[in-house]
Amino acid sequence: MMEKTQVYVFQTDSNIVKEAYEKMDNFLIEYNDNVQSEYCAIYFSSNDLYNPNNENSFENIIVKKNRFEWYGNKIKYAQKHIFIRDIYKQWYFKGINSKINSQVKLFEFLLKETQGYKIITIGSSAGGYASTLFGQQLNAKIIFNFNGQFELLSLLKRSKEETDPLIFRTNKDKASFDINSFIKSPESVYYFCSKYSAQDSVQLLHVSNILIKKILFNTSHHGIPFLKCNLPEVINMDKDELDKYANKVHHPLIFSVKLVGLKNTFLGLYDQVYKKYLKK
Repeated sequence: MMEKTQVYVFQTDSNIVKEAYEKMDNFLIEYNDNVQSEYCAIYFSSNDLYNPNNENSFENIIVKKNRFEWYGNKIKYAQKHIFIRDIYKQWYFKGINSKINSQVKLFEFLLKETQGYKIITIGSSAGGYASTLFGQQLNAKIIFNFNGQFELLSLLKRSKEETDPLIFRTNKDKASFDINSFIKSPESVYYFCSKYSAQDSVQLLHVSNILIKKILFNTSHHGIPFLKCNLPEVINMDKDELDKYANKVHHPLIFSVKLVGLKNTFLGLYDQVYKKYLKK
C-alpha cells in the first residue's frame, strides 16, 4: 500500500511563512502608562489574519504591515497589552515562532509576561479558541470568545488538509482538540455566538452543559456576531455589564442601537458593508 503524499499548503509549508516563523517574534507588547498597573490584556489573532493564502498577501500583511488583529480595539483599562498571532493559522498548535513553538511554550511565555496582573483574554474564531484555552490556564478574570471553537474534531468532517493541514496531520488524541476539560472557571468565559451559523451551532451544542456565559445573536455570520462599531463598547464592559446580556438572544441591529445609538449604528453598518464591497 502506497503511503499518502503530504499535501502542500501555503500557510504551513511555504518558505516565506517558515522564514517568518523562524525570524519574527509574532507577538507585540505595549504599555499604557496612563492607567494603573492592574490589568493585562492578551489579544489572539484568528485564522483570518491574512487573506488570501498566498505570498503577496502574506508579505504585504505580515512582513510589511506587521499586522496583529485587535490592535485597533484595545481594552482601555489595561496597562499592558500583549498581541499574539499564529501565522500558520492553525489554532496555535505550533505556538507563534521557532522558540515559542508549541501551545505549552506559549502558555509558559504568557504566564511569565502576566505575572502580577489581572488578566483579560480576547479573540474570535481560532482566536476565541485560544482566548478560552489560555485564558482558563492563566486564570483570566474575563475571557472574550467571539464564535471561537471548543472542539476541533468536527473540522475533520467538514474541512480538508488543504484548508486546515495541522488538524489532519496532528495526533487526533491531542488534548487541545477538545478544550472543555480546561474550563475550570466557566463564569469567566463570555461566549458570543451566532445562533444560525452552522459551524458555530455545533460549538454551542458542545458546551451546552457547561455554565459559561452564552450571549447569542440572531445571525449566521461567523466571527464577530454584531457590528464591529460595537466592539469598543463590548470589550470594555465589566462583568456586571456583560452579565446583563448573558444567556439571552439578541438581534445585532437592536443590540447596536441600544449600545451606541441609531446614528452610530447606521454609520457602522454603512462602513462594514462598504469595506465588504471593496474586498470583492
